[in-house]
Amino acid sequence: MSLSRREFLRVSAGGVGIAAGVSLGGARSAHALGEAPVGIARLKIEGLEDPHPGAIAALLAEVEKNTSVQPDVTPRDVDPASFELFEQPFVVLSGADGFDPLPDEAVSNLRLYLREGGFLFVDDATGVETSDFDTCVRRDLRRILPGTKLKTVGRDHAIYRSFFLMRTVAGRVAVRPYLEAMWQGDITPVVYSRNDLLGACARAPGGGFSEEVIPGGEGQRREARKLGINLVLFALTSNYKKDAVHVDTLLKRMRRQGGYVE
Repeated sequence: MSLSRREFLRVSAGGVGIAAGVSLGGARSAHALGEAPVGIARLKIEGLEDPHPGAIAALLAEVEKNTSVQPDVTPRDVDPASFELFEQPFVVLSGADGFDPLPDEAVSNLRLYLREGGFLFVDDATGVETSDFDTCVRRDLRRILPGTKLKTVGRDHAIYRSFFLMRTVAGRVAVRPYLEAMWQGDITPVVYSRNDLLGACARAPGGGFSEEVIPGGEGQRREARKLGINLVLFALTSNYKKDAVHVDTLLKRMRRQGGYVE
């Protein structure tokens, strides 16, 4: 049997126990995360500015529009050294600058979080092949999950099937044609994009998109938004969607619906 990410984190961190109504066993729905709407928190790192304020809320709005998940789009930051981390099933580390090594307490907290069911998405917003942000991310990921390396995510991974059937990796820019990830057994608790995925989702105050997408324009933006939705659904449902029965059902639904974000 399996718990949703949020409930498993609460139990692992010494919470009050399993809430009534949590789905147990089999392929659970994304809404099995508990009574509260699904949210995403950004890790609050000293000296690291949010490159795209509001982009996480914009991504969650895409999730609400295209899926049956009911997200909480309220912006929130979480200190990786705090217990509040374990209230979040999905956290984001995004930035365009280097940052100091994380405190040991934050490293220990994140290690427990990731080993016990949490999901971390890392988004490099620099748009360049070599960045201080990337150097710092790799340094601290080695500390958080020692002995575990970032590896290229193969195209057979569940992340490309969790909602849309994806054949490309996209973002605001096209630095790398692949995602990277870290594994714990057959679970993937860390996914890393060098393509500024959140930048492709960011909205201007007037409602339009705030960032130009290079080099593929709006087609590239659409693929980035689809990948963002897949990330959220993957984080909520883990790796079970590699199951062949699910993929067959998804293929039929995609053929009916077209499978594209408008």
